[in-house]
Amino acid sequence: MAPRFAIATFKRVFDTQPARDVLTLEQLTQGLLRFQTKPKMARQVERDLQRIEEAWASYERGERLGGRRWGILARADKRGGRSAARKAYEKLKLKAHGRIKTDLRLWAPALYIDGGRRESDNVVHISCLVQDFDGGVAIEEASGWWKPHYHIVHSTWSYTPRHPKFRLCLPLLRPVLAEDWRTFWAWGSERAGHRNDQALKSPGSTFALPAVQDKRHPRRAFVHPGPLLDPLASGVIDREAVPPPELPVPKTSHFRGDPGETYLEHPSEPFVEYEPPEREVVAADDFDLFGPSESADEEEGDGWDDKFEDLF
Repeated sequence: MAPRFAIATFKRVFDTQPARDVLTLEQLTQGLLRFQTKPKMARQVERDLQRIEEAWASYERGERLGGRRWGILARADKRGGRSAARKAYEKLKLKAHGRIKTDLRLWAPALYIDGGRRESDNVVHISCLVQDFDGGVAIEEASGWWKPHYHIVHSTWSYTPRHPKFRLCLPLLRPVLAEDWRTFWAWGSERAGHRNDQALKSPGSTFALPAVQDKRHPRRAFVHPGPLLDPLASGVIDREAVPPPELPVPKTSHFRGDPGETYLEHPSEPFVEYEPPEREVVAADDFDLFGPSESADEEEGDGWDDKFEDLF
């Protein structure tokens, strides 16, 4: 019998009721190669950031602009001067960037009990090992750690070619019971050199589905073929979970195509073998010991899954 994968989806970050579904490998794969587009929300964030900059410029000039954003800066200044106002300004920008993520759909590779709310205690088993990378790991490098197993890789919202942020999903040959999950997750993290996001270890961890601002935004997705990862073969667990039951097909689903969403279908790229870069040998005389150091132009980590994982 072909393996099936229990998953749950959530329309918004703060949804508490999982929409349960059971997918074939093809449906699961296609859903993780399908990017939602969110141009309207991206434009709203851009407008919000522009107004924040206008409020900050007004504050800097000592002018009274008025409005909510200027008021926040003015109150911070009253409490702690310019340094406090600067912190409030940075916080406003961070909040504006983060707002779009409250509109993204989420999924969990988990079978919830019938009627169970979004809590780890209501998870029966987990169908996929999902690892999140936002610390500068090369995509092909992370994929190479999981040879020869079948896995799906897709970039996440904040991905740029210079600073890749992405997710790697390993569908499991057989599901893992919720009680055994942390042990299995720790084994998978060790195999990844603990370079994956260490916060996403609970049975009920959720992940944003693939999404981009618009069709011009850079994105990546590919499938590495091979046998499915068998949790029992890891040696860290020694019992099987019962395969998922038959469930009613949900009316709308990202994994089955939702007419209410706009998607970009992203054909799977061919898998590229990872080759570590050659280490360049530099003579000691070539170092400028006292010159200014260079820092990578990297985005800040958004703390997305850390922030919302355990709210429910």
